[in-house]
Amino acid sequence: MQDFDSLKDMWQKPTSAEQSPSLTNIGNTSKTLKMKLQKQQLGGTIMLVLTAILIAAMAIFGGFNFTHWYTYGGMVLICIVCLAQAGLMYSLYKKISSINETVAPAAHLQQWEAYYDLRKKQNKWNMPLYYILLNIAMGVYLVEIFTGRPLLTVSIFIGVYVAWMLFAYFYLGKRNLKQEDTRLQKIINDFKGIEGQLNAK
Repeated sequence: MQDFDSLKDMWQKPTSAEQSPSLTNIGNTSKTLKMKLQKQQLGGTIMLVLTAILIAAMAIFGGFNFTHWYTYGGMVLICIVCLAQAGLMYSLYKKISSINETVAPAAHLQQWEAYYDLRKKQNKWNMPLYYILLNIAMGVYLVEIFTGRPLLTVSIFIGVYVAWMLFAYFYLGKRNLKQEDTRLQKIINDFKGIEGQLNAK
């Protein structure tokens, strides 16, 4: 892959020394952001696929001998939810991978803007839907598990589980989305600033 510095020749009329470090820094920031987002989406994809495989293996080979079919149904639904989310994350990984640093900065900016718009649309429905479906699946699975158990044990488990889900959704999930949004806005604004400088000449 060409070094991002080569883009100066495509953008600049006569190249000015004061613009070169700015474009170079933004190019490096773009590469770093791309790598971080790729790692995040690919890592999440792998973990969700492994989770689905583990749960499927437990259902098949675990020897739980559940009485009700819906208990296994809950495990299957968990696997489906995990794999569906993994598929979405992998599609984002491919989308990020398609961002080309060797094109002109104006086109590079458009690629980041297209990805940012995609993420804003997805974030409105993806995380809520994922958590709702996952918790429905867990609820179905836990019905038989909790049957006949002491009320105190069940209450403690549910309390811890609900607390963890709320923490994961409202803190971890929201924080990760905010960090991603901030990084994307920064790289887009930086490229727009460079574009504005060049257009003003």
